[in-house]
Amino acid sequence: MAIVTEEFFNGTGSQTLFSFTFPYLEESDVKVSIDGTTQSTTTYSFANATTISFNTAPASGTNNVRIFRDTDIENLKASFFSRFSY
Repeated sequence: MAIVTEEFFNGTGSQTLFSFTFPYLEESDVKVSIDGTTQSTTTYSFANATTISFNTAPASGTNNVRIFRDTDIENLKASFFSRFSY
């Protein structure tokens, strides 16, 4: 089963809170982009563990508000392996 690591939303010009459902290890792994441009972390914050709060609502008609996970694979935070040998 695939795990969704991104979610897309439409800007309304008034909505500042956007909830997402994918897992992450650290807040720094979660990124936000609008119309393909990754936003600075000074433009949003975490309202809670699964909600991004924008300082200014994305404009109405903005069709590509994207919240996504971008995990550094060079410096893994966890590694899992099978304990069974075949």
